[in-house]
Amino acid sequence: MKLTTICCGRNDDYGGHLVERATYAFNSMLKTFDEVIYVDWNTDEGKKVLTDELVLKNREKLTVYEVTPSMVKDIMGDEPAQSMCEVMARNIAIRRATGDVIVSTNIDIIVPPREQMDILVSKMKPNQFYTVARHDVHLHDLQKVFGDDMDIQDKI
Repeated sequence: MKLTTICCGRNDDYGGHLVERATYAFNSMLKTFDEVIYVDWNTDEGKKVLTDELVLKNREKLTVYEVTPSMVKDIMGDEPAQSMCEVMARNIAIRRATGDVIVSTNIDIIVPPREQMDILVSKMKPNQFYTVARHDVHLHDLQKVFGDDMDIQDKI
């Protein structure tokens, strides 16, 4: 069974230390999922797409779609645009996903290892929507335990 995860964001350091948080998260996604789709929405001109800033393993599983500020202006016209429109960005990703199961997550969520995802998916009924509660882990705790090794799943 092919598992896809989708997420969206922008390179704006939302919440602080975004590059570090996203590096941990994307490395966990790239290890667990067969396909990872990221939509970079409206990152300011002159800044790189967020994923270009990250040190990632298994990057070949990552597909990135960039919605530039000029594209947002084309979509919104003269209406004031939100800096981040998650609904549209997630829709772009979901429509391009090729997995049997699509998991929508965020760019700072560390996902479980593949073995645990397979167990969870095996218990799901077809054509159903599920939500899973998250557990907050602070960045400094990750740094304390894993140091500079951003691929934490090797140690879980």
